[in-house]
Amino acid sequence: MKLSSAIDEFVRDWRSQGRMTSDATERSYRSTLNKHLEDVGNRDPAYIGREDVKKTLRRWGNPNTQRISRSVLVSFYDWAMEEGYRNDNPARQTRRPKKRPTKKYRLTRSEARAILLATESRRERWAIYLLLCAGLRNAECRGLKGCHFERPGFVHVSADIAKGGTERWVPLIGELVPIVAEIRFNVHDDEYVLPAQRWRDPPFNRQQADLRYRRSSSQALRKLVMEISARAGVREHITPHSLRHAYAEHIARHVGIRNAQHLLGHAGIATTEIYVGKPTLDDLAHAVEGFAFGADDRTDVLGGPEAPSQPSKATTGIEPVYTALQAAA
Repeated sequence: MKLSSAIDEFVRDWRSQGRMTSDATERSYRSTLNKHLEDVGNRDPAYIGREDVKKTLRRWGNPNTQRISRSVLVSFYDWAMEEGYRNDNPARQTRRPKKRPTKKYRLTRSEARAILLATESRRERWAIYLLLCAGLRNAECRGLKGCHFERPGFVHVSADIAKGGTERWVPLIGELVPIVAEIRFNVHDDEYVLPAQRWRDPPFNRQQADLRYRRSSSQALRKLVMEISARAGVREHITPHSLRHAYAEHIARHVGIRNAQHLLGHAGIATTEIYVGKPTLDDLAHAVEGFAFGADDRTDVLGGPEAPSQPSKATTGIEPVYTALQAAA
């Protein structure tokens, strides 16, 4: 059997078993496996070894990316062992790359408020409020249609747009209520809330038309978020996931981590804990509020009364010592 045929069979099996539930996941797996196929020359999986796996992993310089790619290869060769195509797993014979800490900019409440207030057009307002006030993922936000707002007081993240096919209902917070009212009034059930846009007057490109039955691209939403965050005065690189991260941090401290897990659509609570593992900048600022060393209180800086105007000199055994009795005399 050629490796290409094994990859196709692997994907079909995982699809049928519910282990692979979205096209995006399949593309991600195939991307890694196809690079592996190029490195080994489409050989039979039975004759692929540890050094072949290491050769593929060297394609990526970042250890975090190597970890993800290695996990794909481990899953594939575990499946190959279960199907009887191999007796061992060459990917498990490689050392797992050490995870490198990632730097994630954390929005404060004031910065999040500034981003909300920086929206100008209706499209900008809908996108930013849904990302920041409902904690939606990029793909979930772009997949919303008018039918997802039929139930009053909730945003319905249906299985066809949710990550992993995990359906959830997100209750509306106060700031999102008027936005959803606008959406329900202006968007039909089968129309996208954030549709794709095309220039209406090429080559002048001065007016854009909405393609209501085609969703916006991921790049267009990222660009919109970056432009609005820059307009709000946030100098760091902000993406749609940054807004979801801000929602997760602040909502978890308000409703508890268990409720936050279901609001965010996480399969396990460990994923939610990544978002709220450390105190936010707002938490740290509130924690030190009112604290001081008391440097302005001159009477108690050294734990006693204020020092006399003429302090005593150091004793030498000959010179008299300044005492409280001498002061009284």
